[in-house]
Amino acid sequence: MHRLARPPTFVDDPAGLGALVERLRAEPIVAVDTESNSFHVYRERICLLQLSTRSEDAIVDPFGVDVAPLGAVLCDGRETVFHGADYDVRCMKREYGWALPRLFDTMAAARRLGRAGLGLSALVESTFGVRLSKAHQRSDWGRRPLTREQLAYAALDTHFLLPLRDLLASELEAKDALDVARREFDRIAGAEPRERVFDPEGWRRLKGARELDPAGRKVLAALWLAREDAARASDRPPFKVLAEPTMVDVARRRPRAAEELERLPGITPSVMRRLGEAILGAVAANAETVGS
Repeated sequence: MHRLARPPTFVDDPAGLGALVERLRAEPIVAVDTESNSFHVYRERICLLQLSTRSEDAIVDPFGVDVAPLGAVLCDGRETVFHGADYDVRCMKREYGWALPRLFDTMAAARRLGRAGLGLSALVESTFGVRLSKAHQRSDWGRRPLTREQLAYAALDTHFLLPLRDLLASELEAKDALDVARREFDRIAGAEPRERVFDPEGWRRLKGARELDPAGRKVLAALWLAREDAARASDRPPFKVLAEPTMVDVARRRPRAAEELERLPGITPSVMRRLGEAILGAVAANAETVGS
């Protein structure tokens, strides 16, 4: 797997950020990426900002320093390069209010050129012959301290973006498609944040829900609400509180006692500890009802 020639500059204090911002001011183009913790919490937030110039890779820790000075330089009209920018754009607008007026999206460019593999790893490997590690793809980026391996992994998300952008831009220009692509980049830059909205009827879309009898559907609806309340209270993703196949299984079997519930697949000791009473309560309150 590829290793950086030198470790990224890690920035988690005002002095370090000020120095980085001054270096960025001299750069007409900056590659950018973010790491969030949506896989590990109910309310996600940006945990890292990665940046690369032609000569430096840097990682900024927004838990350690106010990143407003960085936004001022990234949003001042210089080109910013992302891969699959939509999610990053929405996150940065939601948390920081940043708008990026000149964005280049290497994923969108590769798609327009008809490239087969659109993921960053596939593009880097096919273009530069370098295989990127996926070892930290599911890391909890909100935990501190971060390891040297995590930082090296995160830095590689932007390390190749500028040379990749150059190649893709040249191909687009050769096909007289660069202007059309830039209009697409502008649409991506205009994406607005999406607030997480809980759908109390979302249980109806779960696999197996339609096959439940009326009482089972009542139980599943109650479990859906109980899981959401527990996820919010514990700041954990709902799927980590109680897996959806397990919810459907509980609604189908409708266990009445803790010993019976504990025997079901997916009901771990932690599920019992955090949600056991709520699950049994949902079953007891709804198992004998009739109607959907």
